[in-house]
Amino acid sequence: MEAKNTQKSPDLPQEIIDIIVHEIASQNSTLEALKACSLVSKSFCFSCRRHLFSDIELLSDSWQSQAARLVKILQNPDNVGLAACVRSLTLIFDVQSNRAYSFLGSRTLGHRLNKSKMTALTLAARLRLYEDNLIKVLNLLMQAPLESFTLHARRGVSDWETEARAARSMKKAVFMACAAPLTTLRLSNLINIDEYLIARVIHSSTLKELAFTNVTFKVYDEDTNFDPQPVTSQIERLDLRRVLYVQVFRVMGHPTLVALPMPYPFITLSRLRNLIISSPWTAIEADPLWQFMLGVAKTLANLEIEGVNWQGT
Repeated sequence: MEAKNTQKSPDLPQEIIDIIVHEIASQNSTLEALKACSLVSKSFCFSCRRHLFSDIELLSDSWQSQAARLVKILQNPDNVGLAACVRSLTLIFDVQSNRAYSFLGSRTLGHRLNKSKMTALTLAARLRLYEDNLIKVLNLLMQAPLESFTLHARRGVSDWETEARAARSMKKAVFMACAAPLTTLRLSNLINIDEYLIARVIHSSTLKELAFTNVTFKVYDEDTNFDPQPVTSQIERLDLRRVLYVQVFRVMGHPTLVALPMPYPFITLSRLRNLIISSPWTAIEADPLWQFMLGVAKTLANLEIEGVNWQGT
């Protein structure tokens, strides 16, 4: 009995597959479309993963469970190299201090129970009885070429020195992310963030976009392992809204007030194309701010000023 002649479909070059998948991803298709494409073949799966895992977002209400699933995926032997697909990480942190807890109709009792729960989890973590999956997944992602990091506190403003368990995870996440060669850093609704940590990122040679919204810094002991040098910054977009500009300029090494020491070297912003600022600013900030804008005016293509009360400036 003669064997039937079967014809095997010709394999497409990986370059063609990449173009097909990129086109699907660029059409704002749902993730389901990319997931379906990933089932076509191993070649399609490899290409789809670069889009499916390029941007990761974790919410604080569930980021431990989300992170646990992600750790399991990244550590799967069949997914070797998957972490290298991750380019952007976003952490959205709910400020719990402004939220009302209730237990059997009692907000006071509910708040106390929640506080006790947080204390117990904190103690368990210190005794190594509880594993912080967020930090674990960050350890895996730091091996990847992470380019963009965003931390957004919502439903309130988060104090950098808060001792809540989630806040400590958030704080460590920022430390770890800022050690990566980031091109984009976005922080919002954070107060008393360590000044030298921000200086470390701003003085890097890779950063291209920096966005601060409702952020304040705290003068901290300088990092002994951080010895910044004068740099020509690669920053092309600078978005500063509801910040203390004197603090930002101090970290950049730009002169503001004679009485304010400048512990960080001067940054030359020769590539800045887009500048966004917003009022209100204090009286002592007005002149340094205008001087800063004049200093970068030659390279600017777009200048956006929000909420300015011209009569009062």
